[in-house]
Amino acid sequence: MMASLRFGFIVLSMPKCASTSLQQALTPVCDVRFKDHMKHVDYAFVETWVLPMLRARRAPAPFAPRIFCLMREPLDWLYSWYRYSWDETGRPAGAGGAASSGAAFPSFAAFLEAYFSPRPPRVGGVLRQTDFLRGAGGAPGPIELFRFEDHARLVRTLEGLCGQPIDLKVTNKSRPRREADLAGIDLLDLRRRLADEYAVYEAIPPG
Repeated sequence: MMASLRFGFIVLSMPKCASTSLQQALTPVCDVRFKDHMKHVDYAFVETWVLPMLRARRAPAPFAPRIFCLMREPLDWLYSWYRYSWDETGRPAGAGGAASSGAAFPSFAAFLEAYFSPRPPRVGGVLRQTDFLRGAGGAPGPIELFRFEDHARLVRTLEGLCGQPIDLKVTNKSRPRREADLAGIDLLDLRRRLADEYAVYEAIPPG
């Protein structure tokens, strides 16, 4: 999470949505930056703890920031977690991944089967992108969403607020999904299972 008291915005760091690149690009214009294990705090945490802190800091001046977040195409988001957390042999991928879970998935289909099981792997501490965007009471937060694939539109919006260029270089990209990765996956059923995610994602205006 990053916040700018000067320019009146907060950017949430959705996991697997260029959060490291956003941190680097927004450092010159942000007063507050949560890093390491605090980097991916969700909106409920921001609503409960961060906003009251920042409003107290700005008092008596009001602080009503615009809140932004990138969201990734749901299937691609899950595939990115799979690629990040497990290598192609099905062994945990190691540093930064989900090695601590002890799980092993020989295919993306096997990972998805576990993901939709009663005890899914919470890689990165987030089960669904829509969970990340909810407030403490469970309702969606007042967040302006941008598609991860169209992150340039978020950059343009932030540049307009800051009045200066922002150099966002997206790094740490997962290998593109291949047709073979979808073997054994019923895409229609998968979309049904992720209907709430797709409803939010597809409501985001494209660039």
